[in-house]
Amino acid sequence: MPTLESDLVLVNNTESVMEITLNRPDKLNALTSAMYRDLVKLLATAEQSDDIHVVLFRGEGKSFSAGNDLVDFLNAKPGEAGEAAHFIQAIHDFPKVVVAAVQGNAVGVGTTMLLHMDLVVASEDAKLITPFVDLGAVPEAGSAKLLPAWIGYQRAARMLLLGEPMLAAEALEIGLLAKVVAREELDATARNLAATLAKKPPRALQASKRLMRESINKPLHQVVKEDLALFGEMLQGDEAKAVIAAMVSKSKG
Repeated sequence: MPTLESDLVLVNNTESVMEITLNRPDKLNALTSAMYRDLVKLLATAEQSDDIHVVLFRGEGKSFSAGNDLVDFLNAKPGEAGEAAHFIQAIHDFPKVVVAAVQGNAVGVGTTMLLHMDLVVASEDAKLITPFVDLGAVPEAGSAKLLPAWIGYQRAARMLLLGEPMLAAEALEIGLLAKVVAREELDATARNLAATLAKKPPRALQASKRLMRESINKPLHQVVKEDLALFGEMLQGDEAKAVIAAMVSKSKG
């Protein structure tokens, strides 16, 4: 494991899942430059480890994340203001499956980072809040492209222009969340999802994520050509052969 700069980010590895916890509950898990650097280190470690198949993000306390720590952001030394960008690039490029458990407020980057994760579970009290315009800024992390494409321009404008919070029930209905559960069930639900994913054939899991993510900007005929070629290749691989042989053996038994 890498050496982390502080105890504001915690990590725990169990059963092929790296669980990363934002551990600054007194500040609603507002992210500092040091925390961003730790998150980038952990993602790099997870990517390089054959033992890690899935990453789970969660936040300690009543909210997932209040976004950037504004005092830290304003006081950042030259170059440090880019730590958030380095993290967003890292989570966008991360090839393995990422699960998130979101409770309370997810503000700014606390919401936009979720757009680069694969399965987001939220508690009933969760709110996705993107107040970029109110801060004199603009949407980041590709949210100005992803949100209109995924939920429609008018809903995206409510979030990105008005800064209107998106409540968990509506976010689930329009596809920004995978599941909404009671607060007391959030961690267990997210951990069970992560554990289920981690037991699946890892190469097939990563390849499927890559197809889904990369297909967004490709014409359908190219996607069909590429996924059929990859499907044939995967079926000839050791992973698929082992799974199919086990299924055949089980059916005969």
